[in-house]
Amino acid sequence: MVGLKPIDPEDVVLLARPGPVDVSPGGDVAVVLARADLERNRYLSEVRVYTSGGEVYFIQADAAGSAQWSPEGRLLAFAGRVNVPEKEEGMGVYVAGRGGGPRLVAWFKHGVEAFSWLSSDRLAVASRKPLEGKWDPDGDYAVTDGLPALEDGAGVTAGLGYAVYTVDLDSGRPVEAASGEGRLAAFTTCRGRVYYAVAEDWRDPLSHTLKEVEPGGEARTVLKGYTIEALRCVGGELYALMHRRPIGLASHARLHRVDPASGGVECLTCGVDWNAWRISGELEGRPVLLYPRRGASVLAVVEGRDRLRDLTPGDAFVHAASARGGVVAYWLSTPTRPPELFVERPGEGGGREQLTTVNRWFTEKYAGSLREPVYFRVKAAGDEVDAWAIDPKPGEEKPVILFIHGGPKGLYGYYFHPEMRFFASRGFLVVYSNPRGSDGYSEEFADIRGRYGEVDYEQIMAALNEAVERFKGDRERMAVTGISYGGYMTNVIVTRTDAFRAAVPENGVADWVADYWASDIGYYFNPDQIGGTPLDNLEEYVKRSPAFHAGRVKTPLLIIHSLEDYRCFVDQALAMHAAVRLSGGESRLVIFKSGSHGFSVLGRPKARLKRLKLKLEWLEEKLGVKSGGKGEGGGS
Repeated sequence: MVGLKPIDPEDVVLLARPGPVDVSPGGDVAVVLARADLERNRYLSEVRVYTSGGEVYFIQADAAGSAQWSPEGRLLAFAGRVNVPEKEEGMGVYVAGRGGGPRLVAWFKHGVEAFSWLSSDRLAVASRKPLEGKWDPDGDYAVTDGLPALEDGAGVTAGLGYAVYTVDLDSGRPVEAASGEGRLAAFTTCRGRVYYAVAEDWRDPLSHTLKEVEPGGEARTVLKGYTIEALRCVGGELYALMHRRPIGLASHARLHRVDPASGGVECLTCGVDWNAWRISGELEGRPVLLYPRRGASVLAVVEGRDRLRDLTPGDAFVHAASARGGVVAYWLSTPTRPPELFVERPGEGGGREQLTTVNRWFTEKYAGSLREPVYFRVKAAGDEVDAWAIDPKPGEEKPVILFIHGGPKGLYGYYFHPEMRFFASRGFLVVYSNPRGSDGYSEEFADIRGRYGEVDYEQIMAALNEAVERFKGDRERMAVTGISYGGYMTNVIVTRTDAFRAAVPENGVADWVADYWASDIGYYFNPDQIGGTPLDNLEEYVKRSPAFHAGRVKTPLLIIHSLEDYRCFVDQALAMHAAVRLSGGESRLVIFKSGSHGFSVLGRPKARLKRLKLKLEWLEEKLGVKSGGKGEGGGS
């Protein structure tokens, strides 16, 4: 059989990355996207506007965040950096008129956490703020009495609290409306007031206080005791995605309508056993939700209590969306098509219209290499688990790569995964699944507290075994890889079985004890998921830590980690590498000197490219594969 055309690693990095979307009252669509520039080792970020009249205009900006239309749709605001030297700290809020260039409204030295329109001529902006006596003006040191001292993606945040400002567009003068210790969890404006959720006690960061502040007034508490993941004003009413942690961090977020005056709440989706990711606007005066379902990401309108009407298909993935005034815009990908921006007008009976072609070049170049994954289910450990396989050479024996997603409340499924496509094009049978703990299923299914490396291990391996049998995988040439929780499970697997000839754990956990002290979330995540602390439950922490069982490892490891990962600190990679090598096993450690926890996707372009090449070289060497870039699809 003729093999697939191997995908070039450079092309994986060059795929455009979708960003936030916003629809104006008049039906114009603003969207943020980023493209990699390998030569200059940076990302080209831009805001695009697609008008209802068919015009398109562009605004170039470094590190552009969300773009939001003013209440009447006359102006567009966005956070980012326009023509600013790379070494200058901070981020600005800009506004642009229709087709005009951006104007800097205000600059925030400690960045922009979130912003929202208060009125047609005023913005509300959330930023970080140095706490008195805890932040050196020269930046030489910072002081904290609590946790965390470092935050992934933000660096040293000890000594920083939060501040909420109102900013007049004409003067550009920020006026502080509220401030305090902690970091904001959610932020919005509604009816001329600012609403924000904050963890006031660092010891209990999952318990948020919802506050309201009116310009010129004092902040007041609306409600307490919920974990609040998102806030949004829809039709003049305040909505929140929140929960009371029935299964801790893995709990599903439910849509609630909040009455700020009384603090009363009404849950609109508590009878629907799906998690909710975002409130993406309104359609016909009703909230629109983005939620995961069995490997898909679906946009739906909330038609009533516990009644959702899907707007997008259940075999695709919506990455970001916005709905307003009868117009719905969203980034959509499928397993064989990278993300593109689409718009629909459901009330007018219009079909889906594609607005962008930013990744069309990739689809055209590799059309013959983008085969549909095969979906299957496997029974294991009391569940039926969803799984998929990308078979590059049906009917022929081929090497195997098992991918494990992050989380554990992450998911695989119906979205375009460039790295899976890359390895499938080079002849590897790619296998992936959603074991217990994954998102997109019931809340009970998401709960693996105290069972890490048990039921999930059984189900992952069951899916692998089914795929190998069904699609003629070569059991003598199998590899396993994953990032974050996937890196942890890769470490676990090689302490439990010798079935793999190679493993690539990335930015994962190997020692829960060390992770408890060092990770920016370890001090509350680990007690929630593992149980207790190392001080009162050391035996369980050691039991769940692969580094303590490294003497069993016979599989060669390529451990990849980024030095600026403060979610799974670099000590995790050091622990696993040292434990394996000192036990006589084979391990190669690669430390990238920059990049946060998500550096495989968000890191600098050249680092991402080097990472992918290192991974390919290791797997080809250990599995005896030579794809060679000659279109052979990875023959043996």
